[in-house]
Amino acid sequence: MLILGLAPAWAADPGAAEWVRKGDALDAQLKTAEALAAYVQADQLAPGNADILRRIAREQSLSMVDTTSKEEKRKRAEAGLDAARGAVAADPGNALAQLALAICYGRVAPFTDNKTKIAYSKLVKEHTEKSLKLDPRNDYAYHVLGAWNYELAGLNALLRAAARLIYGEIPAASYEVAVGHFLKAIELAPNRVSHHVELGRTYAALGKKELAKAALEKGLSLPNREKDDPETKGRGREALKGL
Repeated sequence: MLILGLAPAWAADPGAAEWVRKGDALDAQLKTAEALAAYVQADQLAPGNADILRRIAREQSLSMVDTTSKEEKRKRAEAGLDAARGAVAADPGNALAQLALAICYGRVAPFTDNKTKIAYSKLVKEHTEKSLKLDPRNDYAYHVLGAWNYELAGLNALLRAAARLIYGEIPAASYEVAVGHFLKAIELAPNRVSHHVELGRTYAALGKKELAKAALEKGLSLPNREKDDPETKGRGREALKGL
């Protein structure tokens, strides 16, 4: 987010700026590998820039969809996390960098042990809340908080035990709070598939079948605009079958 019309630091380097523009255009076309390559070129010309590194983190995370190999998914998730950490280190006041770091912790978590999963869950919430303080209009930050509540509310016994070791007490989290966050995300970005699908899955967890059906069908009816929309719709269809 630009403040008072100030340009990002990479804009001072014409070469880096051109690579960022190319990467942004490729990202908009869902050409993840090509966008990532463009951002890497920009990073070489303007190293250590938060806006470039958080873009690299995003593409690394999105590229997980392009492989079926669990090991390759893990490597891409970890590469994204490294880039996001660099982005926040470079500019802790960058809302999108903070959100990228939260998302990347969430992407790496499934490849870790239970204790690390819970530790990363804590960091997901922490960095998402930092992002929202910097930019309270970011729909996806609300989505991430919704997902955090959904996941924590549904923890199994083993993960709850691990959570007590990390948190002391398990933080308050509920499907009801998750609903509120997803509804806020929809208010800010009504055409994003994932907001509706995850809202529907949360209503399903609450046993509110009619609301779940309406939200899921809405999400499934929207056109794919993002890299992981097909995967998200797959979860939506499974949830709809289970109603």
